[in-house]
Amino acid sequence: MMLEIAMASMVTPIQNVTQPEDILEFFNENIAFLGSVSLLGVVLSMAFMGALFVSYASIESENEIEPLNALFLGIRKFFPLLGAYLIASVGVFFGILLLILPAFYVAARLCIFPAFIMLEDKGAIESLKLSWEKTDEHGTTLFGLTITFFSLTMIFASVAQSIISPGLMQLVVLAIIEYVIVIPWGYVYFSLYKSLKRY
Repeated sequence: MMLEIAMASMVTPIQNVTQPEDILEFFNENIAFLGSVSLLGVVLSMAFMGALFVSYASIESENEIEPLNALFLGIRKFFPLLGAYLIASVGVFFGILLLILPAFYVAARLCIFPAFIMLEDKGAIESLKLSWEKTDEHGTTLFGLTITFFSLTMIFASVAQSIISPGLMQLVVLAIIEYVIVIPWGYVYFSLYKSLKRY
């Protein structure tokens, strides 16, 4: 979360810039820092996604895991998580090209791929395939849940942006909103994964 705030606060100076040359100059002057922070952000985002599913599993099995240990487990699975995420993103992008709603359906059907990677040691392609197959009967429900959580995120973010003036405080509030919604959203997907494993 802190990394996202740092990255967003780095680029806020150019939000009122209108000349392309000024934007280009800003990025040229800060390319090394922005590149490093972006790379670290990608690694931590994938690790966080994996850590969530490991944490959900540890809560369910009543085996405590330290948050940092869960994060390190996510980092160890960085490449399969990133590969699956990128492939899923391409599918969602094509869904957007087909009038947006199919994007939510594709995202919903591929939602449990991190569980297969983190908890069953599957690869990127296999985890996506399993997610698609296992969620076949639950596609409509997942579609509705995905739209609901996405809409909640957008509504709360819009309200925060209209109430809080642009700046560091707004960035902090938006990051908190994101995580407050993403964690239960992920748990809904994990619950589906667990229920599918029982049958």
